Amino acid sequence: MGGCAVAAADQRQRDGPEPHASRYTGSGVGTGRRAGVRCYGPRMGPSVSELRTIPLFQGFGDTELNALGGMFRRVASDSKTPLFDVGEQATELYLLTAGEVVLDRPDDDVFRLHPPALIGELGALTSLPRSTRATIAPGSTVWALRAKTMQDFFANHQELGVRFLVNLLGVVADKVHRDQSRMGDMRRNLITTQKELKRLRELVLEAVETPLSAPVHDTLDKLITHNRRVNYRVEPPAALPVTLRLDSGVVKVADISRTHIAAVAPATSLTAGAWLSGVLNLAGTEIPISGKVHRVSNNRLTIELDLLIEEFAAVFEGYLTRAQLLDVLV
Repeated sequence: MGGCAVAAADQRQRDGPEPHASRYTGSGVGTGRRAGVRCYGPRMGPSVSELRTIPLFQGFGDTELNALGGMFRRVASDSKTPLFDVGEQATELYLLTAGEVVLDRPDDDVFRLHPPALIGELGALTSLPRSTRATIAPGSTVWALRAKTMQDFFANHQELGVRFLVNLLGVVADKVHRDQSRMGDMRRNLITTQKELKRLRELVLEAVETPLSAPVHDTLDKLITHNRRVNYRVEPPAALPVTLRLDSGVVKVADISRTHIAAVAPATSLTAGAWLSGVLNLAGTEIPISGKVHRVSNNRLTIELDLLIEEFAAVFEGYLTRAQLLDVLV
């Protein structure tokens, strides 16, 4: 058995079934890999000096860092097979110590990471689905560590575990703070855009009417209405789940705003324009709702809500505030 196959077998024995990120689909001919397995190199691990640059391991001593480094396995670079892909359940975190890893968010940004870079640690520690696709550039050095392996290590070394948790909270708080700053910039840009759209709408109304006046005015009006704060959507967090009980059964709510609800489409056929009613469960508090089916697409049902009576509107608004506060660092 070749050295690469031995490493793969050793990894399976120690850590159980490989996640998608540890597989590859090539033939393995001339690569030192067995077909269907992403090969891990010998147990060497990143150096103490490389681990010391990672905020999550701040305050760790050389002996402790050396022990952590020994848990990593090197991932063979393969530009044809992603390190992980969108929607994949995260079970491993990665450390880039040489070369480049490209993170691609569909229909969004592309990030090119250079060392030292810890990749996917929050997803791995919380078992969240991946939101990006990661590809290793040829010749790069990437190390993988299963979250379960690290958690078991900290369970046996609780003082280190507490230090790690403190570092993790600092990393998450910093990320939320930077997200808030970025969202603040976006909000200011949106407000400026709204003002300019309203100014253009007034110019259209004041100008001499032409065949273009009505469609331009209607388009501007539609954009202004769509960008109103009342239409901002919230995805129910795991701690505050929302479901909708209809005559056909209970469905999960994917996102919610003051005017619309999007949920998994029930088994019964519904068409746009149909009226329906049900009971909305807001993390344990139930309120009756009704509305018109706005859209049914890709197993997703969007409902335009009727006005709620004052008592239920207060409950609904209270839930939206609680959910939105989870995105705010106070």
